[in-house]
Amino acid sequence: MNGLLVVIGIAGMFLLLIAPHEAGHFAFAKLFKVRVIEFSIGAGTRLWSMTRGGTLYAIRAFPILGYVRMGGMEAGDFEDPDGFHTRPAWQRLLILAGGPAANFLVAMLLITAYDLTQLNDAPGKVVGVLPNSPAAAAGIRTGDQLRTVEGRPITAPDQLRQVENSAPNAAIVIGGVHANGQPFRYIITPRCDERTKQCQMGITARWAVVTVKDAVVNGVTFPFVAVGNIVLGLSELVTGKVPGGLLGPNGVTGPIGIADVAAQSVSLGLETYIPIVALLSVALGFTNLLPFLALDGGRMVVVLIEVLRRRPFDRASELNFQRAGLVALLALAAVISFLDIERIATGQFPGLQR
Repeated sequence: MNGLLVVIGIAGMFLLLIAPHEAGHFAFAKLFKVRVIEFSIGAGTRLWSMTRGGTLYAIRAFPILGYVRMGGMEAGDFEDPDGFHTRPAWQRLLILAGGPAANFLVAMLLITAYDLTQLNDAPGKVVGVLPNSPAAAAGIRTGDQLRTVEGRPITAPDQLRQVENSAPNAAIVIGGVHANGQPFRYIITPRCDERTKQCQMGITARWAVVTVKDAVVNGVTFPFVAVGNIVLGLSELVTGKVPGGLLGPNGVTGPIGIADVAAQSVSLGLETYIPIVALLSVALGFTNLLPFLALDGGRMVVVLIEVLRRRPFDRASELNFQRAGLVALLALAAVISFLDIERIATGQFPGLQR
């Protein structure tokens, strides 16, 4: 039964990441009457399909990918009057941004819905632990309840932050209760940013009694907070603050590592699974907005450059560049997947235990 739950959890996670993303592109394409050739969830062998309104809808065997094929974007089809490239720049930008926007919206809805199930929850409940953080390394997990700092009861939302910043790089004693009821007492040294003079252990806790308003506010603000944490984590990887860097044990991960994290989160319950899926949804949306070829952000840059130069690119050349970018992206994903497998096999992949 546990194995079946893990499979369902992993499949459900990829479905919540991929399907809304592609649906975001699809919805705006349909809104602006761009011909959609195929809307596919998954890649590889077709498991199910139907054609309606000139569009092939399909579910394919490998759920880690998905795509929306639009008219005018393939060789021999550039002149399609209902193709993507015939639409004004602002419409093309909205079509491209629709995928990431859908990912952010899913994250908002997940966090809001989860918080609505936690109305009148006890203050001090840990709702997020930043990967690679001192708190994660010490053993604090989502669902734990924080009660004391330096032996004093936590009575104010900003009390923990004040203690973190009052003595940079000094160890702090945190006390509380794990989700299973077992008390804990950890000595944690916050990570401090010398430039901003801010310190953090990597804990996000809910201090106020949750109301419907709190749930909505938490959901709406979650993607913005998550993007800030992602940018901070990437900067620490790039600047060498995290041992091993981007491709080290605590570096970037791919579909294999994400599936492993999903499997772990399923075993830890919905209070871990839902925030993890919401965070991954934000990460997918944010990654796709990066200005790299074959990503939505890269295509958006092409549209913006065309606006500035006041004439379109040669579509055949653009297609070749996008294909080259896709090959490079797939090659990088293959390398990261190999590293994920190696980390998991050797016990170096930290997963949710970071």
